Amino acid sequence: MKNIVYRLSFLCSLGFLTFVPLTGILSPGSSSSQLSPSVDQNQVSRQPASSTKQYKNATYGVSLSYPSNWLPIKGYQERFSGTDGFFQIMGLSSPSPSTIQKVCKDALNHRLNPYGTRPQVQRLQIHGRPACLILPSSDQDPAMERMATLIVRYRTPIRLNGANYNHLTLSANKEHIRQITNGLRFTIPRR
Repeated sequence: MKNIVYRLSFLCSLGFLTFVPLTGILSPGSSSSQLSPSVDQNQVSRQPASSTKQYKNATYGVSLSYPSNWLPIKGYQERFSGTDGFFQIMGLSSPSPSTIQKVCKDALNHRLNPYGTRPQVQRLQIHGRPACLILPSSDQDPAMERMATLIVRYRTPIRLNGANYNHLTLSANKEHIRQITNGLRFTIPRR
């Protein structure tokens, strides 16, 4: 029971940090990540199709498919989980102008090392929007539940609770992140 409380507290803290503007929260430093060449959206999915449900969120302007056995997690905003994985979406605010490379580097250099000490980064284009996929290294803390994260820049920032968020973050366990990313669609009209 103590491990479950610790895991939930740790993930709640990490989720809170994602909502807070990055200035002063993410520490600068060197990253031991590897950058891969740009990956086309069609190359993202490597998981076989399974029984899925459709998730739509008007606030974040996205829809995606996720395994049908996952359920919403009480106490979390926009998080679904099952015995074999999870996903969660959030907004991310970063100082403007900020490139996707800078935002991803800041996430990698977080003082808690949520992706381990040697995560890999793949630069992507998701529906014409700059993005990066952060995959954890083998030394990732088990409390992070094998979390990988996709960060995608919005064409136009969204306004939420009086703040502007210029990036969407989609976190999921590394075994499902590509499958979920493949089904990600933006529902906010192009401007």
